[in-house]
Amino acid sequence: MNQFRIIAASIAAVSALTLGGCAPDAAVETPSATPTPSVSVDPFGPKPDFFPEGTAVDNRPLFDWVLGHTVLIDAKDPGRLMVKALIEAGFNKAAMQLTSSISGTGNPADSVIVTVQFGNSCLMGQRMLDKSYSSAVESALKSGGCLVGKTRKIEW
Repeated sequence: MNQFRIIAASIAAVSALTLGGCAPDAAVETPSATPTPSVSVDPFGPKPDFFPEGTAVDNRPLFDWVLGHTVLIDAKDPGRLMVKALIEAGFNKAAMQLTSSISGTGNPADSVIVTVQFGNSCLMGQRMLDKSYSSAVESALKSGGCLVGKTRKIEW
């Protein structure tokens, strides 16, 4: 049994010395991970194409993409900002109608609606006071245009 203890102690000592050589040295620096650049992802996805000869349905993805970004911006005149953004994206200013950004009491309007007419159809985008947004494709009015009632002149 004594011989067994001597062999076991010898194996333990050799193992400790062998494994001890595998431990990392405190003075050796370990390489750090290379930082990866952060990628900014647009929550509205990639910018859709504009189809100048297309329909309201064809151009709704771009209309929503543009206005989805625009309605989040704080502005004294969100309607003007919405129209300018649509013009920059290629939409025809002459085909647009816009409601007032100011209510009859002089306060910000509860909602602002901008429309773009494509033949017999209209793209309609609505920004609410809380910056929420909705859109629709509707038929143009038989009398012309997309909105009933008083609209703003788009002179900018």
